[in-house]
Amino acid sequence: MNRLFSALLPSASIACLLVLQSCTLRLPVPEKSATSTQQVSIKKHAPLGSTVPVYVVADSLHTALVVPYDWIVNHGYRAPAGFKFPQGPYRYVEMSWGNRVAYVQKRWLYPWEVFNALCLPSPSVTEVIPVSWKIEDVCFQQRIYRGEIQEKNGQAFASFLNSCNKFDQNGNPQVIAPSSWGDGYLIDCKHSYYFPRICNVWTAQSLESCGLSINVGSALSANGLLEQVEKQGFLKVHDGLKDKARKNEKPG
Repeated sequence: MNRLFSALLPSASIACLLVLQSCTLRLPVPEKSATSTQQVSIKKHAPLGSTVPVYVVADSLHTALVVPYDWIVNHGYRAPAGFKFPQGPYRYVEMSWGNRVAYVQKRWLYPWEVFNALCLPSPSVTEVIPVSWKIEDVCFQQRIYRGEIQEKNGQAFASFLNSCNKFDQNGNPQVIAPSSWGDGYLIDCKHSYYFPRICNVWTAQSLESCGLSINVGSALSANGLLEQVEKQGFLKVHDGLKDKARKNEKPG
């Protein structure tokens, strides 16, 4: 999905923006009252004031989150049925959001599909992928930032994630296809995808639900979002883009 839009966002035209003048930037969020009264079974309690590691993973345009799986499940996140982890020492899940066609199909988008994706409200998916190894080893071609989130904010975060997905009659997220990589799933999403409501907005609002101060309007680009998470105390722990550029440099 990352490559499919690699040259498209900068070319979004004024005409596209006019088409979307009645569309909103932000994804709808759960009502505060609903969140505060939601009954969630917490399986284990962490010490007061404890934190959990959260990673922001990004290429030149696209961003995703990597979070401890047990943290969000223990605070009410409803995972797809049959969600399993490969053998490994960790239990993280990578999560991102985007246009359904771009995620489902393996080929490059046709021009009209690009227009539909960016300029018209289109169906979307949430991608969830189990990660059992060190994030820097799994996402080695990406930029990776690590921060600490208050453990107690897990319920608000899980509530936001659940509010994005569609569920079947048994209360399970509606899976529409395997993930674009790894052993995860693409979940049918309630919200429409279009420019400027793109993947980075979903990432920004996810972090916002964790208690971070994020200006969603300044998070349309991956770089804009990364600048903000740095101000929130996230540290760069890996730069796969820089490593890739170094390998591609010609000697002499």
